[in-house]
Amino acid sequence: MPKPIHAVIERQTSLPQPEPGLTPDEVIRRAAALRPLLLEDQANSEKRGCCSVEMHERFRKAGFYRILQPKMYGGYEFDLTVFARVIMEVGRGCPGTAWGLSLASGHALNVAAVFPKDAQDAIFGETGEFCAPARAVPSGTATETDDGWIIDGLWDYCSGSPHSNYAIFGVRIAGGDPAGPPQIGIAIVPRANWELLDNWRGFIGLHASGSNSIRINKVLIPKNFLVRQNLFDLDITGGTVGYHLHGNPMYSGRMFGFFQTEISSILVGAGFAALDEFERIARDKMAGPSTPIVSAGLQDLTRPYGIALGLLEAARNAVLAGAQSYLDYCAAGIKDPAAYTALDDMRIQAGMQHAARLAGEAIDLLYTSVGTSAAAKDGTRLQRYFRDMSMARTNPGLAVERAAVQLAGRSMKERLAPAGVQ
Repeated sequence: MPKPIHAVIERQTSLPQPEPGLTPDEVIRRAAALRPLLLEDQANSEKRGCCSVEMHERFRKAGFYRILQPKMYGGYEFDLTVFARVIMEVGRGCPGTAWGLSLASGHALNVAAVFPKDAQDAIFGETGEFCAPARAVPSGTATETDDGWIIDGLWDYCSGSPHSNYAIFGVRIAGGDPAGPPQIGIAIVPRANWELLDNWRGFIGLHASGSNSIRINKVLIPKNFLVRQNLFDLDITGGTVGYHLHGNPMYSGRMFGFFQTEISSILVGAGFAALDEFERIARDKMAGPSTPIVSAGLQDLTRPYGIALGLLEAARNAVLAGAQSYLDYCAAGIKDPAAYTALDDMRIQAGMQHAARLAGEAIDLLYTSVGTSAAAKDGTRLQRYFRDMSMARTNPGLAVERAAVQLAGRSMKERLAPAGVQ
């Protein structure tokens, strides 16, 4: 029988914040200030497969892992727009690192939303230190026992896992009715009880994202470390456990809009990183040997720069507006469940997807406008950003056309059904 993991005694008082006076503006400023270090370490982060321990510590001390964490557990409980702006700034320094940070720091919101208080007491612990990847696809099983749940399986693409102290997994609950629909749960497992596989190699991009696989071999977790919910289809009727515990509607949201905020924020940051590199290349050309402008091709850089800047401004505004829309729907859904439906969540996701698409168009344009040596050669930053965006496009969260079909089908059904159209 696997050795059980014991939870701590239920906490009666809140954990202190490391910096009680920290403001949203300051945490965003700290993210922007890290850009030179992130740029300098891009190549090394790619080689190691994730950001350095030193950078992780900078993120931790800057408060990035506590942005969405409840105040009760030592977090700052800033809103989703603050999180998006921080991730954009980190992505402007290193998109792969931002991917790992976003998908390890953001899931404090999921823990706060769905797990009961005694579980949150144990998970956030005595210090409030928490970061975890979340792989919602149920790639393993959970078997209930008298002592807890036995978790077994292999989950791929656990982005942000190298520096995480927990991991969140979708699981198939064993023992259900074979003829009925599969039962899905959300399990959380401490770092000491899972194996991080060294298999984040050989992909085209996002090398620094730490998207390793995690293997769990029949580990017993407490009963309260699993909830019978599906991250892709949360039941928010009447407000989640997290809303009633923390009193913040942000913890009572559906998940597609939130998950897309995590990803699209990264890619908007990547777009601005490409624009920064394009500017540097243009400055070098203008400061180079005295040659006719036509020969230098400088007149060809003005148009793509202006178009890319416009695309990225639209993308950034779309992400921030979408994040605010998510918060607005969370608040509306508490008052009236009909005001926040699955279709609303899909609409938020779709807008965010198109923000990422605009960022991708900007990167493509900049990449193809500066010449082969400046963009396509190994070691160039524009090549890295192009590769990172190419990898991101394979993520299901950026399957724009598939999502569009699903969105249209649901939207048309709901809008046309009252008129008697089947």
